[in-house]
Amino acid sequence: MKLLRRQINPVKRIQENPRIEVRELAEMLNVSIQTVKTDLQLMADVMKDYDVVVEILSGGELRVWGRENINYMLNAFQMMQEFSPAKQVTLLLTFHENFVVLQDIADILFISKSLAEKVTSVLLKKYPDELDSVRRHGIRNISSQLERRGRFSEIVKPYVSGLNFVEEIKSFHMNHFPILDFIERAEVERAASAINFLRSIEEFSFADEASTQLFLQLIFAESCHRRWENVHVGNWAADIIQDLPEGNHYRATAEKICELVGLDDAEECDYFSYLFLMLRKQKISDNTKFVGAMREVILEVFEKILGRFAIDFRNDTELFNGLAVHIYSTVIRRDKFTSGPIEEEIAGIRNQYPFGFEMATVAAEVILKRFSYRVSPGEMMYLALHFQAGIERRKNFGKKIRVLVVCHYGLAAASLIAARIERTFPAVEIIDNVSMQNFLRMSQVKADLILSTENISTQEKIPVIYVTPLLPDSDLKQIGRFIETKSINNSLILFVQNALILEMNSAQSKSEIFKFAADKLLEKNFVTEEFFQSVMMREEISATDIDDIAIPHGNPDFVLKTQLVIVRLKNSVRRVHSNVKLVFLFAVSREQFEKNFAVFSSFYKRLGRVNVRLKIRKSEADDNHAFKKNLAHLLSD
Repeated sequence: MKLLRRQINPVKRIQENPRIEVRELAEMLNVSIQTVKTDLQLMADVMKDYDVVVEILSGGELRVWGRENINYMLNAFQMMQEFSPAKQVTLLLTFHENFVVLQDIADILFISKSLAEKVTSVLLKKYPDELDSVRRHGIRNISSQLERRGRFSEIVKPYVSGLNFVEEIKSFHMNHFPILDFIERAEVERAASAINFLRSIEEFSFADEASTQLFLQLIFAESCHRRWENVHVGNWAADIIQDLPEGNHYRATAEKICELVGLDDAEECDYFSYLFLMLRKQKISDNTKFVGAMREVILEVFEKILGRFAIDFRNDTELFNGLAVHIYSTVIRRDKFTSGPIEEEIAGIRNQYPFGFEMATVAAEVILKRFSYRVSPGEMMYLALHFQAGIERRKNFGKKIRVLVVCHYGLAAASLIAARIERTFPAVEIIDNVSMQNFLRMSQVKADLILSTENISTQEKIPVIYVTPLLPDSDLKQIGRFIETKSINNSLILFVQNALILEMNSAQSKSEIFKFAADKLLEKNFVTEEFFQSVMMREEISATDIDDIAIPHGNPDFVLKTQLVIVRLKNSVRRVHSNVKLVFLFAVSREQFEKNFAVFSSFYKRLGRVNVRLKIRKSEADDNHAFKKNLAHLLSD
């Protein structure tokens, strides 16, 4: 079964927000409510195969069963996604060395000549440096061998998981594109054997995605050497490999791989040696030399992060080593390999892990200064993942949560629960342990949360979590989620209630908006004069707009007192990714970062949610008081 991207997108959105309503989903996808309902109905049978059921309730609410299986299902859907005519034509031209006329394109792909003409005209505009068209000759791919390999990998990778390369290429041939008309089955089998050999070497441990990229590069290289007279990847990789730690080991492994697939070529051996390092998701058994080479660079990155975010990563060995290997390979890789994450993936990481992404921009600044190399958006994504992992290892939730323990098993059991809770969650303060009878006699309860071993009723609007004296992992996870949400929500509501709301009719540029907000902060003595420049320097590295909002950041060293400023524009301003109508400039002092890091991380993370932005958009006509009230509710929900 082939799936349209339009059919897969609702499932992705439901995964992000399983409580979404059909109406919200339709607005999010910019389609009609009936289209959403129809697509979900069409997908129902195939989703059942993965034990996922999406039920549409009366009133338009959705109920999702088997949410834990959605990730696995979406990965499978990638291989079922419809292969567009544009991708078919691009891939076809990648396999040809000379001109191809429109009629031949139409015949090979079983499409009409008019469709082939329409598609090629769009591709010529999209890839002017890769494609060329000459009247009466047709169209041809003029990119280099390296660029062809990158494009080939980028197009085919979503349809190959790496579980069974031979069968997956056969399926791709039958369902999407006649790839076996250009690549022989024997070449596919040899490349699959080479990857199996590579996986057996203990020194190299590649992620599945990296193994898939290597496999695709191998089969394309084999095909080109067989079908074309001269295939050159250049000798640029030789010097790089010679300078690498363990460079000889990379070369020896690459020689074996090339031997297995029949690529008896020194340039190819150097290229695949380089490729092993370039695929930075690998684990290297001995990374001492990488860490040594990058030590000063990473220490500078950590110092800047400490100064800007009050987060000290200097004792995080795992992050230090991971960044060492990653940055080393990034710097020497430069622009030799064109394939990378798609724009949707990058935007998703930026929205999901905003502070990880902010730390990645700090690393990018240091890399640019030391190596004169501007980190690509794709590399920013991978750096953000490294830093987010470090953040997760050291979460801090700030103000303590007051918890009352009610236990009908007696005081001993209640004390046991209280002791374990306080030991497990430093953010918790147990205010009392009481029996059920004592609880029922209490005239007033002053607590943020009640933990009870039996059903209770209370007049107070205090959340209750039911537990057992054993406190299994499921109970602890539930308590942990509440603690994180509660402490963050209290602080977020306070910051939003005290926010400065500024109205602006129009602006010609992003700098004009940011200057307007920064000047107001300066006027009220919340920031120093350097703050505005730090905002603009951050924006130059990576734009901070998401849909119709912007969330610029400044250096905490230039903030005297933490303050949120919201600029509401009557007329939107064109930015890199969107037309912006709302700007959230959160000036956060270094002291506040240290005390409430999770609060600010959550603020940006929640603004990154599509359903939150949609609801904020509906408040555009509200007065400032109503807008703040609605925003506080949305960010604390």
